[in-house]
Amino acid sequence: MLNDYVKKNYHILTYLICYLTLLIGFFVGENVTTGPKPDFFHTWNGAMEFNDNWLLSLLNFDKIENYTRISPIYLLIISLINKVFQSVELTKFFLFFIMSFCQILFYKILKKIYFPNTINNKNILFCLSCVIFISPSFRANIIWPESAMLGLLFFLVGLYYFFRNQLKAENKDIFLNILFVASAAYIRPSFALFSIIFFILFLIQTKNLQIFLYMIILNLILAFPAFYYLFILEIQFFNISVAGKEIMGLNLNYLSKLPLVLSIIFFHLIPILYYKKFFIEKFFFKKNFILILLSIFISSILILLFEYDINLSGGGIFLHLSNFFFKNNIFFLILIPFFTFFIIKLLLVDFYKNITILLLIVLSIPQYTVYHKYFDPLLIILAFTLINFGIKKDFFHKKFIGILYIFYFTYYIISFVNNYYLIV
Repeated sequence: MLNDYVKKNYHILTYLICYLTLLIGFFVGENVTTGPKPDFFHTWNGAMEFNDNWLLSLLNFDKIENYTRISPIYLLIISLINKVFQSVELTKFFLFFIMSFCQILFYKILKKIYFPNTINNKNILFCLSCVIFISPSFRANIIWPESAMLGLLFFLVGLYYFFRNQLKAENKDIFLNILFVASAAYIRPSFALFSIIFFILFLIQTKNLQIFLYMIILNLILAFPAFYYLFILEIQFFNISVAGKEIMGLNLNYLSKLPLVLSIIFFHLIPILYYKKFFIEKFFFKKNFILILLSIFISSILILLFEYDINLSGGGIFLHLSNFFFKNNIFFLILIPFFTFFIIKLLLVDFYKNITILLLIVLSIPQYTVYHKYFDPLLIILAFTLINFGIKKDFFHKKFIGILYIFYFTYYIISFVNNYYLIV
């Protein structure tokens, strides 16, 4: 009897267990990735400066005492919510609750893409969506609410309307996509670049010149306040420290940090690579030999240009493992050709679309420091939605979903041990 109940309702049990651990994490103050807690209080102090005169604070954001590179719109949102609750904890819990809806939105998007043509079992898709509850970055950044997760929520709404439009072309979905992606960008500016890929995809799809012109006009209208704020008022809030740390701000030398980006992307795509059997089949084909040479050539350039001070924070799991075990970057540098090869193989599944999205992900990280939180859980969400990695019906089996959970649980344990016992 119990076994039958579990078999029928395993997706509900999965959700309840995962969400319960998230709630426990909130009430005990879990901070598994170290940074979110101090970042939240620094953000909170900045938000409180919007209490008396929010417009004055907004227009003089670069002059407030607790200046931060977090979007002033996010600080304003915190200030407004706190005016209702008059409590740090209640405001924090309200944001936590709202951000947790990312999972529901992720599920609704998966259902639009895969049900019923690819898979007729919605429960598997629901379980897949719950995996973000185990993501260390997602957990830490909604327990200690961070702009990236609220931005992700709006981005997912925009993504939902994009895929709804793919199933049944309706002009209102195009405009709703533009509106919600723009909202995500005002909360978390890195999401602004994703409007480019949506614009390109809608442009390919629509043949209506009038709709095309409306898209351009709407994007320009929504972008104007940001343009005016940054370039007319000259309030540049990107190139400053985070949470009061004296670390470098912007670094537009993307090649110097590209190995880190590739290593983190590789890490988060390990479950997808496992599904693809790490491309071992037909490995010795001539095409792979050419790719190996190309990977070595690209990696040689990246190794020569690589420059990152791990003492300034960030760097990703592979760079930290290299320094933890060998006290240098050599092991990490040796791995760069492997990262490059496997990522190129994944990109080739749908090269033009995938390389465009990868480029946008790289460009969305203009700052010097590179953290896992910039990719987690965004990358795994994109891997099943916007990016085409050739995921077919055979992936949606309990075996691969189980492997995905094992991967993220292992990642969580590593983050937990590192934060509370090692601090690598």
